[in-house]
Amino acid sequence: MNERLLFWFALACYAGASALTARRLQRGSPEGTLHHASLGLMVAAFALQTLAMLWRGQHLGRCPLTNLFEVQVFIAWSAVLFYLLIGSSYRVSFLGAFSAPLVAVVLAMALLAPIDVPARTPDKHSAWVEFHAAIGILACGALALASVVGAMYLVQERQLKSRRPGRLLFLLPAVDQLDVIGFRLLLVGFVLLTVGMAGGVVSQRIVEPWPWPKTVWAVVVWCWYALLLGGRAMNWWRGRKAACGAVAGFVFTLASYWGATWLAQ
Repeated sequence: MNERLLFWFALACYAGASALTARRLQRGSPEGTLHHASLGLMVAAFALQTLAMLWRGQHLGRCPLTNLFEVQVFIAWSAVLFYLLIGSSYRVSFLGAFSAPLVAVVLAMALLAPIDVPARTPDKHSAWVEFHAAIGILACGALALASVVGAMYLVQERQLKSRRPGRLLFLLPAVDQLDVIGFRLLLVGFVLLTVGMAGGVVSQRIVEPWPWPKTVWAVVVWCWYALLLGGRAMNWWRGRKAACGAVAGFVFTLASYWGATWLAQ
């Protein structure tokens, strides 16, 4: 068994968690057997993915962040990590219902796309490179979960404005609570992103300059989230606007990273 097979098992668990949470939403049950089963599958998938990443890291002799495949797998892992932390802290049980499908899609894209190609080994190596990359991907995980919370906000807002609200109105947290959780996730992601970029400045002085497409990508993403947080502080971006900004920001971050990586090659 190799680590790629473990990733497929993890994907199967994420898909199972997505199916169970969809069933749970259909039934309209906030807690119960389906919730515990879905959470168990998420934990099992997270454990399998962690084991696969450790296995791959041992094979490479370094942190497994050497190509687009590994970066995307790490983003999925980071999003689940923050879900397991935030879900228990805020008692937002239905966060898994929205995060499981997103993680499954990100991991499936990594496994199905032909992006797992060996990366060029740099002439010099520094721990700063791995530090900057790992912190940056953890930031993407927090921003991914912020986009999930933003999607939950938009769904709940639509339920509130609907003349015939469905079961989700009584199952999802209040929009005010979702707004606070989304803001805190954005703040955590932005701080991590800033620290990761600072590590990148140090590492490029030690190893070699980063390709300009990735540098431009990082600056644009940082500016976007700085604008979101600054707008909230000035009461410009709150509620629906902030939720749309979080969702659009993560979609842009993931899609543009593919483009930046392709240009860098």
